[in-house]
Amino acid sequence: MKIIKYNDKYKKEIPELFTNTIHKTCNKDYTSEQLNAWANLHIDYKTWEERLNKTKPYLAIIDEKLVGFAEFYEGYIDCFYVHHEYQGCGVGQMLINHIFKIAKEQEQTLLKVDVSITAKPFFEKFGFKEVKKNIVKRVNVELINFSMQR
Repeated sequence: MKIIKYNDKYKKEIPELFTNTIHKTCNKDYTSEQLNAWANLHIDYKTWEERLNKTKPYLAIIDEKLVGFAEFYEGYIDCFYVHHEYQGCGVGQMLINHIFKIAKEQEQTLLKVDVSITAKPFFEKFGFKEVKKNIVKRVNVELINFSMQR
């Protein structure tokens, strides 16, 4: 497994991984209405491509297959997702350790992230503490997430 900088050859796989991961791993914590509001099954690839060209996420790759990705800028971790078939295999740990390394190089001493109910235990395991519980609206549907810091 390796972590690489964004490569646009994965521009279609990234939103598909995002959507599938949410629908397949967060369904125990969120309703189908909430999942659809968060990750619409009708993916807008153009909007995603524009986002990815700006955020340039780090990609976790195994044998040329995208298995996870994370955005990291100005001390903020955004869009941290691991393919549902690769969870528990060390992909998330490798991604978060890569972010810690980048943060240290950039002298970022405070890291922030907003996480789902599902992802909260993962981030707690790596020293993040809950700062506040949030109610976020997506397409007029309310979802709970947590602001965390390390």
